Formats: sequence, C-alpha cells, structure tokens
Amino acid sequence: MDEPVVYLNGAFVPESQATISVFDRGFRLGDAVFDTARTFRHRPYKLREHLERLYRSLRYVRLDPGLTLEEMEAITLEVVRRNVPRLQAHDDVWIHQIVSRGPLRRGGPPTVVILTEPLPFASFARYYKQGVSLITPSVRHVPPQTVEPRAKTVSRLHLVLAELEVQQHDPDAYALLLDLEGRVTEYTSGNLFIVRDGELVTPVVRSGLAGIARATVLELAEELGIAAHEADLTPYDVYNADEAFLTSTSKCILPVARLNGVRIGTRIPGPLTRRLLETWSARVEVDIVAQALSHLPPAERAALEQEKG
Repeated sequence: MDEPVVYLNGAFVPESQATISVFDRGFRLGDAVFDTARTFRHRPYKLREHLERLYRSLRYVRLDPGLTLEEMEAITLEVVRRNVPRLQAHDDVWIHQIVSRGPLRRGGPPTVVILTEPLPFASFARYYKQGVSLITPSVRHVPPQTVEPRAKTVSRLHLVLAELEVQQHDPDAYALLLDLEGRVTEYTSGNLFIVRDGELVTPVVRSGLAGIARATVLELAEELGIAAHEADLTPYDVYNADEAFLTSTSKCILPVARLNGVRIGTRIPGPLTRRLLETWSARVEVDIVAQALSHLPPAERAALEQEKG
C-alpha cells in the first residue's frame, strides 16, 4: 500500500513502520524538542527559519542530533519531495522535525524523526469568515523561570489541560493563556495580535513563543507602513481592541471574534486583518482563505461566503 514516508534515524520508512522504543526519553520524560513548518503550493515556506529555531532549541536542552543544520534541511526537503505527489492541488502539509535524547540509558543515540502531515484546513476554515472565540482558562502558562519559552519542547501538557478546560465550556473555542500575573501570553498554537487605533500590538515575548508567523506579520506590517509594537496586554486590552487575530504556521492569520464572550470589533475579519491576509496571500501566491474554504463541503462554503462579518 502506498503511504507517506517518514525519516527515522537514518532511514526513509513507510509511515506505518515509523516506530520508536518505549524506552525513548521523549516518550518517557518529554525530553525532546521539535519544530513545524508548512508548505504553500507544495513548497516549504521559511523552512530555514524553522530549522534555525529548532537548532536553538537543541542547544538550549543540550542535545546533539548528530546532523548539521544543512543535513537536517536536505533530509527534510527529501521527505517533502517523496510525499507531495500524494497531495491534491489544493492541499498542503505540515513539516515536522522531532528530536529526542533517545533511549533512557545514558549516552544513547538521539532519536530523529522528520515527517509530513496534511494540514487540517477543514477544522479551522470557517473561522476566517466567522472569527474564532477565545477563552482564558484557569491553567496558566509555564513561567520562564522554569522552562525558556523560546525553546520549542514537546512538554506541552499544560497546553493540553488548557484546551480541555476551554472545550468543556465551548468545543469550538481556543484557549488563550495568561501568565501568573494575568498578562496575555499566547494561544495553544501561536500568537495574538490586537489592532488599536490603527496600530498592531502583540504581547511582549516573556512567557510565550515568538512564532515565525508572528515575525511574518511584523514583516508585512513594515512593508505596508503599519505601526507595530510589543506591549504587556491583559484581557482588558483585548476586550477594547478594534480587531484581534491569531497567527500560527498552519493558519497564518485567523480573525478573533470574541474573548470570554465579549465581541471584539465590528467586522470579521477587520479591515487591517483582511489587508494583512491579502498581502501574505500575494507573497506566497496562494489565496490563504480560499484554500482553507475549499476543504469544506460546498453547501457550508457557500453559506459562509454569504455571511456578513
């Protein structure tokens, strides 16, 4: 049976055969780091930036993957090359690199996995038209005094617990985590921006990850002459924003409709959010919104196209 290919510890293997030991420290202790890029039109986007962040994470956790960055990049491109023929024209994929310290015994070789996974456009497409609802859970983000937030580690149980708590209130909502002082950090898969008086504001990176999609929005803002800066934000600031949106590798820019039930702005997407989405789409030669919507059933897609934000 034809199936996707995974790179695992020096070999390209069918996805069904990509297995690791039950003694692996990544499985047993969460002792691993990862990064995730994506494709546009089946081509990797900002792969080098993602790999550079991966290697910063590796240095932070004192883990040698046994591959140079250039070797990791070449293998990643080969995994993508082998897997994209299975895609439809309107599909794209996540690109994952996961590196653990390997077996529990001291000095064991690291485990290196590189794989692709279809982007789940249907799970979030409607939010481009309706906006996503955010809820701040009681679970707080891990403070930077324990684990450096700039390191992308697999230890994400607090994010899972935050999602579970939020979904008990609203199965369609996303969790927006606060730090121990009640400041906004990030949502479980990316960063937050608000629009205030024509300017972009994003939380100071203190207890959250400075995402590459976040950096892309800041690049686009500079290109468009839109003022943008970091600031300490609380839910109060989000409630009073003119617009708000999330950024992530898979979704790029996703409009926010509500925080804790409070409506944000008057249109979905707001004018500045729409402008940024259109500019990003032009940059990658893909209509980001249309691609996501194309994965919905025709009747649902038509209904969304007729909705007013």
